[in-house]
Formats: sequence, C-alpha cells, structure tokens
Amino acid sequence: MQLTAIRRIYAHTGLQSFVEASGGLFVVGFLVKQGLSPALALASFALVLLSRFALRAAVLPIAHAHGLRTVLLLGCGVRAASFLMLPFVEGMGLLLVAYILVSGLGSVLYWTGYHAYVSAAGDNAALGRQVSIQQATTAAVGIVAPVAGGFLLSGAGPVIGFAVIAAMQLLAGLPLTGAPNPAVPRESRADPAIVSAGRRIYFAEGLQSGCSVVVWNLALFATLGQSFESFGGALALAGLGAAAGSLIIGRLIDGGRGTYSLALAYGLGAAVLVLKALAWASPLPALIATALGALAAPMLATAMLSPLYAMAQRSQCTLRFNMATEGGWDLGCSSAALVAAALLATDFGYTMPILLGLLAIAGIGWGLTQWYRGERALTA
Repeated sequence: MQLTAIRRIYAHTGLQSFVEASGGLFVVGFLVKQGLSPALALASFALVLLSRFALRAAVLPIAHAHGLRTVLLLGCGVRAASFLMLPFVEGMGLLLVAYILVSGLGSVLYWTGYHAYVSAAGDNAALGRQVSIQQATTAAVGIVAPVAGGFLLSGAGPVIGFAVIAAMQLLAGLPLTGAPNPAVPRESRADPAIVSAGRRIYFAEGLQSGCSVVVWNLALFATLGQSFESFGGALALAGLGAAAGSLIIGRLIDGGRGTYSLALAYGLGAAVLVLKALAWASPLPALIATALGALAAPMLATAMLSPLYAMAQRSQCTLRFNMATEGGWDLGCSSAALVAAALLATDFGYTMPILLGLLAIAGIGWGLTQWYRGERALTA
C-alpha cells in the first residue's frame, strides 16, 4: 500500500491526538494543581493564545524558505520543549511567562502549519471523508490516551509524565518526514473576500471551543475533585461514542448535503452546551454531558473544517488563508477564557461562560450556511 501524503497525515493525526488527549487537555487543570486559581489558569491559557496571535508573522518567512512541512515539524519540536517546561511552573513567575511564550510559539507553528498542510494535500472532492477519518482517528485515540495521561501524571509524576508526552510529540512528526513539502511562493496572495469569511467563522469557532472545551474541562476537573485519574477516565469514557459522528457528517458533506450536516452537528452542539451549563456542578450529570459532548465534538469539527479547508484551497494560498483566519480563532478562544476568568474571579461560576458558546454556534452556522449557498450558486 502506497504511503500517500494523506495517509501520512492520518498516521500523524493518530499520534498527535494522543499528545493532545494525554497532555494538552490536562494543562489548565495542571496549572490549578500548581497553585494558580481557576481564573488565573484560564487567563494564562488566554495569554498563550494571544502570544500565538502576536507570533504568527514568524510563520511566513520560515514557510517561504523551507516549505509547509518544515513549519509543521518545527512546531512539533517547540511544543515538545513546552511540555518539558510545564512541570517546573509553580504559580505566578518568570517560568510561567517563559512557558506561555514557548507554548505560544510552538502552537502557532504547529497548528498554522498543520491546517495549511492538510488544505494543500487534501482532495477537494473528498475533503468531508478525509477530515472525518482524521476526526474518527482522534476520537478512537481519545478512548485510551486520557486514561494513560491521567495515570502517567499521577503515578510517575509530572516531570516524567510530561517528558513522555514531549517524546510522543516528537514521535508524531515521524510520519511526515518523507511526505511532500509544499512550497509557498512569495508572490502568492489569498483572496480577501474568502479570508474575511473564514476569519469570522474561525473567531466564532474559537469562542465555541473556549466555552465548550476549555472552560468545560476545567469545570469537570474541579467537579471530579481535581483528580487526574478521574478526569482522564471521564474523557476516555466519553470517547467511546465519538468516532461514529464524524463519519456520518463526512458522508453528508461529500454527498452535497453540507447544510444538513450543519443542522445535525450544531443542533446537537447547542443542546450539549445547555446540558453542560446545567450539569457541571454534579459528577454524574457532568459525566453524561461529557459523553454527549464527545459525540458532538468530531461532528462539529468535521462540519466546520471540511468547508474551511475548501475555502483555503479556493483562496489560492492555503498558508496565508490559515495565518489570517487562525488569528480569529485565537481571539475567539482567548475571549472565552478571559470572560470565564473574570466571571470566576467574581464567583459567578461556570454556567454563564459555558452558555456564551451558544452565540458562537449561531455565528458558525450562519457563516457556513452562507458559504454553502455560494457554492450551490457557483455550480447552478
């Protein structure tokens, strides 16, 4: 079987998903365990995202000189360094500032490179199926990885635990070492109208992710007694039902039924947000909400990323499109984290920050519906 670029991406996605589910999802909770208040932990996470926004201009000269694959692999290396730093962060101080900057740099190199690379390598006619396979892979890995991360951090300790996660982050780059390395012509420019539409959708998606994932995971971590094992077990249990949703959505998109995929994914996403807002304070309802959220997550990601990758291809420069639009995601997610931090600092609890995600879901649904209508008009 030929190891094509998209198959290399699938292999990379599996390894990277393990890193995110065993390490990345634990970062905000770990900062709380290290002595930061929940509000300060969320504010620190927001600063990581804002540093990404500020550092994103560094991606373009690297991509011009060395190609998209190099940007992605460099991001893997810098992110590994950030995981090695994390155990030594103890409360507010210079180490926290250093971690925020290194994590932001690694994250902007990795995610901007990743989305631009997938956009360039993907087959536009089968993007729904290709993205759904990536999301199904993420969901399958999500059954095992959170348990492994929880027991690793509790049993071996954070120094060894995050060192293993850093090694996995480096290993995640191996499938891409022999993959094509798309060049980025210096004269290339992205279509401003498509970039503007994509930026608005990405801002709303960042806001939605901040409310339904970042804030929710911190609420769940607190509800489960700040136990890494319980938190990892809850995420793993939720992962059992997640893979099927992305495959259903992918088939709808490739079959020309993109608007149906939006109604299904974002209708379920809105219902889950309301349930999370009501359920966060009690362990059993919170676990049920987490399970339903895990079913919705790959459906939401597939419904959003498939048209956005198509937008990137249509824009004529996938890297510039992703550089411009992912800045919107950073601003949206950091806004959610900062609003939640302010509300938690004034004892408002998690309900209002979670419900803020409903506005984001409405914004994403509207933006993607406009895109699909435009696509139908072009083919009519």
